[in-house]
Amino acid sequence: TAATAAPRPEAAPALLPQPAAATPVACSSPSPSSADASCSAPILQSLLSCSRAAATDPGLAAAELASVRAAATDAGDPSERLAFYFADALSRRLACGTGAPPSAEPDARFASDELTLCYKTLNDACPYSKFAHLTANQAILEATGAATKIHIVDFGIVQGIQWAALLQALATRPEGKPTRIRITGVPSPLLGPQPAASLAATNTRLRDFAKLLGVDFEFVPLLRPVHELNKSDFLVEPDEAVAVNFMLQLYHLLGDSDELVRRVLRLAKSLSPAVVTLGEYEVSLNRAGFVDRFANALSYYRSLFESLDVAMTRDSPERVRVERWMFGERIQRAVGPEEGADRTERMAGSSEWQTLMEWCGFEPVPLSNYARSQADLLLWNYDSKYKYSLVELPPAFLSLAWEKRPLLTVSAWR
Repeated sequence: TAATAAPRPEAAPALLPQPAAATPVACSSPSPSSADASCSAPILQSLLSCSRAAATDPGLAAAELASVRAAATDAGDPSERLAFYFADALSRRLACGTGAPPSAEPDARFASDELTLCYKTLNDACPYSKFAHLTANQAILEATGAATKIHIVDFGIVQGIQWAALLQALATRPEGKPTRIRITGVPSPLLGPQPAASLAATNTRLRDFAKLLGVDFEFVPLLRPVHELNKSDFLVEPDEAVAVNFMLQLYHLLGDSDELVRRVLRLAKSLSPAVVTLGEYEVSLNRAGFVDRFANALSYYRSLFESLDVAMTRDSPERVRVERWMFGERIQRAVGPEEGADRTERMAGSSEWQTLMEWCGFEPVPLSNYARSQADLLLWNYDSKYKYSLVELPPAFLSLAWEKRPLLTVSAWR
């Protein structure tokens, strides 16, 4: 949760008390060719070798993979745990190629229940979601200025935890609280095919909190599929300042074609927003061929596993759940079988998002010093703060990195 601090007279209010201005490190995300070096552990090098052999010599790949699986464990060091999940995903991919039946999938309801606990565990242990929400909220707070009516369009809302801090900041801004705040929520795919009950609970939580703040608040869920929505569904009023939020959601729409992403971005543009905030994972898993995609994913998740290893003990059952139900399932969807709906983790790096945003008529808005310094202050709440850093990616992206490897990137557009 974020507190509100009084700003300097010439600046927008901030969501956290301000430290000295941070100096993010300029960097670019690793290319596929650097993945071998970043995954130098022998067991990970063996995995990379297996992935290269998978297309040309499946028999050799399977033989090498058997050795990897014998050494891998979900209770070992980060490399051994990473190998455990990647070896499982590659094994399923090879099995599909031979016509063998895939492994049994976990019970969907059980997985959903586990996922809720996993998100909380990860959010408590690591600053990734807090960084993304805090940085996007500050951009929205600054872009809406002294507007009296504010309309937030949240594409991919889950529980709406991002908005409590923003409601508090808006309610205590120097210009006075808005006369009305409205959030239109388009449900995330994570809520499943029937999100109405979950969004009703989100509505209740946010409405009750807004009441405590004395803010006139309305929450409007849009339950139709995103590709069926049009401008008229959002009921934007002429005197509203509109902010559109895409938080770890647009990648769900990526595929062999970018048309669905472009359609949604054009829809966002039609709402004439004061700002569009974008949060995405910093890894290229969409257009890359299998070998490069496997290497990119291995390098990316190596950093995630290491950051979680520092935050939680090796024997923590909560850590095992996060790695199994969140990371393990994502790894499966990223590098497993190509057919049908199996490959759904088509994440894209910031350079790819820049191309899409600019193609749809958006230009980047540099994040303020306040946004940067708030993110820097957030990192000091973690024991491993010296391994986390802020990394600037051109033209105006800010990424949270682990040991200088960008993992989660936020940007603002108009």
